[in-house]
Amino acid sequence: MGIESDQVVYEYLSRVGDVAQQRQLPSAARMRLVSELRNEIDRHRARTTVDSPAAVRRILDRLGSPDDLVDAAGGTSGVRPSPVPSPTAVPEQRDTDPRG
Repeated sequence: MGIESDQVVYEYLSRVGDVAQQRQLPSAARMRLVSELRNEIDRHRARTTVDSPAAVRRILDRLGSPDDLVDAAGGTSGVRPSPVPSPTAVPEQRDTDPRG
């Protein structure tokens, strides 16, 4: 297993962990999810004849996106984090005339 291929796996698992934390998946569930994914990735890598970053990316593509994996693990709670309001948004001004 090459260093570059390992790095692709580490980055993927890190993204999964980050998404799981953002979605408030409990700590034990996050650790279990990442551990199970790591084992699954290792099994797939052991069966391939070429262990290149491209081959690893194909394995990861088949597993799914970090968002999809966390959703499947129950990390959605039906709500995704709210988008941050645009810093260019201008608040509505109130009418300050006391006569209304």
